[in-house]
Amino acid sequence: MAADVCSATRLICFNLWIALGIFYLVFYMFASVLSGAFKLKTFDGMIPFNFEKCCAGDNENLVNMLSLTLTFMMCTGVYLIFIKQRIWDYALTVSLIHLGISCAVMQDFPVNWQWWIAYIASSLFMIICGEIAIICCCKQKAQQTSTVSTTNLIT
Repeated sequence: MAADVCSATRLICFNLWIALGIFYLVFYMFASVLSGAFKLKTFDGMIPFNFEKCCAGDNENLVNMLSLTLTFMMCTGVYLIFIKQRIWDYALTVSLIHLGISCAVMQDFPVNWQWWIAYIASSLFMIICGEIAIICCCKQKAQQTSTVSTTNLIT
């Protein structure tokens, strides 16, 4: 019994590390591509954590906001490939961990309402679309297994 709980906890922690690694990898990927596309002179390595520079109107802030929203959208599909279960849980956990890390790095709490709207909308997108995709995949798998089992009975 204790070994099962321990192995389940290790699997959850391992999946969470994968989810966090993928999240920040995708975030930096989008940030670097968008920095080049918008021809920014410098690349700010703190771009995933910088909630203070959001929606001010210049290209750097636009890159920050687009990187945030595109990361959440892209991670939905990537989590479906690698994690394959409980996307809502991992999405919510990664979102909260990212918020905590952002507050620690910036040494402040985000009060920018535009950032909060983008952050919450992106998190909800990841949670809802991920769960819909899992439900659709599980429904298709259940239909395939029932079709296969009835086909085997007939032949």
